[in-house]
Amino acid sequence: MPVGHSATRGGVRAHRRRALRPFLSGLATWIAAAGLMLDAARPAPAHALPAPRLRGMLKSARLVVAGEVTGVTSYDDDRAAVAAFTVDRVFKGALPGAPPLHVAVVELREGPTRHALSVGARGIAFLDQAPRTSYFAKTLPEGTYYQLLPDRGSFIGAASTADAQRYVDVLGRLVTAAQGSAMGAATARQLTFGLLAAQNQWLVDDAGAGIVELRGQPELTEAELATLRAAVQRTDLPDGVRIAVIHAVADAGLVQAVPVLQGVSAPPPVAEAAWQALDRLGAPPPDKTLDARLADRDPATRAAAVRELLRRDRGAAVSQVAPVVIQDPDPAVRKAAVEALGALGTPDAVPPLERVFPDSSTDLQQATARAILAVGGEAAVDALARLAFTGPLDSQRFAVLTLMTMSDPHKDEVLKRVAETHPDEQVRDLVVHGLAYHPD
Repeated sequence: MPVGHSATRGGVRAHRRRALRPFLSGLATWIAAAGLMLDAARPAPAHALPAPRLRGMLKSARLVVAGEVTGVTSYDDDRAAVAAFTVDRVFKGALPGAPPLHVAVVELREGPTRHALSVGARGIAFLDQAPRTSYFAKTLPEGTYYQLLPDRGSFIGAASTADAQRYVDVLGRLVTAAQGSAMGAATARQLTFGLLAAQNQWLVDDAGAGIVELRGQPELTEAELATLRAAVQRTDLPDGVRIAVIHAVADAGLVQAVPVLQGVSAPPPVAEAAWQALDRLGAPPPDKTLDARLADRDPATRAAAVRELLRRDRGAAVSQVAPVVIQDPDPAVRKAAVEALGALGTPDAVPPLERVFPDSSTDLQQATARAILAVGGEAAVDALARLAFTGPLDSQRFAVLTLMTMSDPHKDEVLKRVAETHPDEQVRDLVVHGLAYHPD
């Protein structure tokens, strides 16, 4: 062979090897991190006492007051503002002078953040003394200023006077407990449902720890069940808050709440959390319910039904899920089904993954490769061995690359066969020269 041609082929091979590095490195990183990702996905243990967020802010704040914003003065072209906060009650700290008491709370107003303190806003503010920075010294009149804690929800706004009074009562109980008075189970329970009934999302979120502590306590009253039902069905709450409450119900083993959870049907992430909680409480949704969800018009609902079926029935549900993986018109649903099959981790999951692999878009094909790797073992090796010789050429090459990242000893014989018999020279070259960069 002419020297020039050989040199050209050598350059091409070197280019291919360089091109392989990011992909192989990425897959290796994914494999190494998979265990950590699974650990991170597990929910953190619940706090043992009610209202952990409020307790934390109560401890951190220098001044905690309830009241109303009665005026706002803007400075520096509205880059900073000072809210005049008229105080009704002081929970922590001290203010000089005689009633009515006032606090000057400064807010920086750059950026798109919605400002918590506007005229007429009522609620509870967790404050620290504002530092006397050069900007504040230049911009604001001489005086003592406070600022909200950086914690999200450090101003608990109330939609009505009645809400404001409920929040005052809740915080009053916490202050009493923080001052050393023991909080009995009945008081903690009352506090938990007071938080759960609040309109403020941060207070509802804070109720979860108290719900967990209801395990082993007397059964829920009708009023408590009604409060729980209202909370999990509130569409104005973020999905994450509703999901946290639902998980807490399952953690507490509150079988009484099964009818409450059965009434949760939307949105899909919340419904999925309810299905999981019902399963833990011994009352899983009937098969016909999930079968119907597989045909739902909403893609997110179909994806949630796939995950729940595989989580609950494992290998027995693969035949139900396979058509979704292969035929669903929404790529996001197919990807969710692929990922759920990979999480299943059994050889039964491989046939539908193998079927969808060759004709998929790049994103779905990569997800399928990760799923096959997650299953691993002989079934995965055999599937990739077949995929290395079938389907579009790009798909064959990707199957070979995926196979090369496996640590299974059965892959070596397959790769040797690919290097010796594959009809495509680039694929053969990939095996021979790409192995130098394989991370095993």
